[in-house]
Amino acid sequence: MRVAICALLTAFVLIPGAVLGLAVGGGVNQALPGNSTDPIKLGLTALSAFIGMFVGGAVWGWSISRVMKAAAGRRMAVAGGIGFALSTLVVILTLGFLEDLVVEQQRGPQLPIHNVFMLLFAPAAAIIAGVCGAALGFGMRDWAMASRLAWMCAIGGGCAFLVVNLTLDGLGWRVGAPGAAARATMLTTAVLGNVAAALAGGSVIGWSARGWSRSSAGSGNRDTAHRHVQ
Repeated sequence: MRVAICALLTAFVLIPGAVLGLAVGGGVNQALPGNSTDPIKLGLTALSAFIGMFVGGAVWGWSISRVMKAAAGRRMAVAGGIGFALSTLVVILTLGFLEDLVVEQQRGPQLPIHNVFMLLFAPAAAIIAGVCGAALGFGMRDWAMASRLAWMCAIGGGCAFLVVNLTLDGLGWRVGAPGAAARATMLTTAVLGNVAAALAGGSVIGWSARGWSRSSAGSGNRDTAHRHVQ
């Protein structure tokens, strides 16, 4: 039950959180005058998107702490917000740069569009899943758990995205194929793939988080004892 709850929270809080951040950033970009490449405008747009995504990540981190009955709810909220917002924003900017370099400028390997999509987006999903998993461990000040969640969530999220991508491709929803734009194949694959990655990452978190309450409580007790000594 806990695994399912963590999976659903991860998918249905973080995905809307990303949408919120992109919407806020897009609104600021439209409202500000000047060219979108202007450093100040670009910086304000990125900051606005970060804040929107931070809200989603913070809600997610706090919700996971409640499900796990962890004593580090505030730290997990802050860590979840920073981890999710920072990783998502960096990944989006990097994907935009690589898409322009490989697809528009034709300066990368000459591969079909659907292969380029898979090679870019599956690792991107893995990176976000891994950073978010690690962030929860950092929020609990458990470095071993942060490391474990990082690689487990990254593998789970990346593989889940890959499975969705290959499944849709096999069913005829190939990115870059004739008629793909009319069916919004790239958008559909990206959304479903990221939902699957979030579900997989959340499942890993729910399965791996046994003992969080004891770990967090122990950390809190050690902090309290340290303050008393001082």
